[in-house]
Amino acid sequence: MFYHVLIRAKAEGKYKEMFELDIKNEDEVLEDIVIPYLQDEEFLFDGYFIKRDKIERIEIKLTEEPSKVLSEYENNNMPSDLIMYVSKEDVVGYERHSKDITKNLLSSAAKELQTSKKENNKVENFIDRSKVFIVHGHDELAEGKVARFVEKLGLEAIILHEQANRGQTIIEKIERYSNVGFGIVLYTPCDVGAKKEEEPQLQPRARQNVVFEHGFLMGKIGRSNVCALVKGGVETPNDISGVVYITMDQNDSWKSKLAKEMRESGYNIDMNKI
Repeated sequence: MFYHVLIRAKAEGKYKEMFELDIKNEDEVLEDIVIPYLQDEEFLFDGYFIKRDKIERIEIKLTEEPSKVLSEYENNNMPSDLIMYVSKEDVVGYERHSKDITKNLLSSAAKELQTSKKENNKVENFIDRSKVFIVHGHDELAEGKVARFVEKLGLEAIILHEQANRGQTIIEKIERYSNVGFGIVLYTPCDVGAKKEEEPQLQPRARQNVVFEHGFLMGKIGRSNVCALVKGGVETPNDISGVVYITMDQNDSWKSKLAKEMRESGYNIDMNKI
């Protein structure tokens, strides 16, 4: 089966008809076109980035043969006294060759989005804001200091190696115990690394698992709900905008900054406990 999408939209100041033909996968139509359309997101179509408010009409057709085959069939079987040419774009609109599935596909996608929204709400309801997930390297002193501070605020510090394995892999443990509202990532100089050069300049870096778990937490609970504490001159991932880094200084001013981030995240923090 082949899917064909027609969109009439305003582009470059005027309305024009745009086509994407012979899409073989329904999921591709849904993920790249229909769902962004329903969510009012900008998407790429026929070489243009377009938004829903620019779209006047969208049609989705289904055929058993590719548009080229159908076009050739129509042109080869054209009456001799009729002078015309049937293009690929034209032929997918012929009812004898295609089925209009616009309504069905839009309805199906809308239901899928609604179900996904409900599932996300369920996950949100499971988020425990009495706990804070702590990602750390080999610096046990820094780990303990942060954990004790979290506990001083009346919260439970979730440290992975302190949790029962229950036959789970590391990633399964991370998934199980990270249903929290806030995460703290400790960037401590546990490893060294450098660019590949003739004379590499080794720099202190956090362990790779720390960087990985940082990204995992941002993806799961949201970038604004994750804060990185940086100790010493350790390198941090660059070119990542919007990531909160707080220097773990000697005078402990990081505590008030971290508490403010947690409060902004929705935690009930008593600043007098700092």
